[in-house]
Amino acid sequence: MGYRTDLIKAWKAMRTLGKGLQHHHSLCRTIRMRKLDGSKALTDEENAEIFCAHFHKIFNNQRPLPCDITALDLITPHPAYPHLANPPTADEVWAALRHMANGKAPGPSGTTSDALKSMTWTEPDPEEAGANDDAEFLVGTIHTMLDEFWTGSLDFESWASGTLSPVPKKGDL
Repeated sequence: MGYRTDLIKAWKAMRTLGKGLQHHHSLCRTIRMRKLDGSKALTDEENAEIFCAHFHKIFNNQRPLPCDITALDLITPHPAYPHLANPPTADEVWAALRHMANGKAPGPSGTTSDALKSMTWTEPDPEEAGANDDAEFLVGTIHTMLDEFWTGSLDFESWASGTLSPVPKKGDL
């Protein structure tokens, strides 16, 4: 009989994994789980039933748990960082892109920091009128996306997947 059908065998395996192997002369201390009424389980069978019911409830939940996004409004900004209440400016985005580390591995998008830095590099004294237009467009696009994220108007429902990472401003570390 496998671990899926024999709850006692599964519970004993979990107990052994949690405590490690004991010497054959020492007694195994059994962890007693609490029942719904608050009393402790007395036997391994009761422990296995509580264990099974708990994980059945967690892993077989068909409807998602309710998420109250309005609770985020109750969080006050940390007093040490009052400037984090304002969205980053385009100049701060530009400076953050310039100060990215060189030679690092690409993230989930496959874009390296070197590629972003080269796309936002500008000529100090351009001879042509539109020499820096591409860099300004890219920084403007990144700034617009960050601003929409900051204000909460970015539509996350249309995204298939993504990775969000906090990017502290200079001097926050």
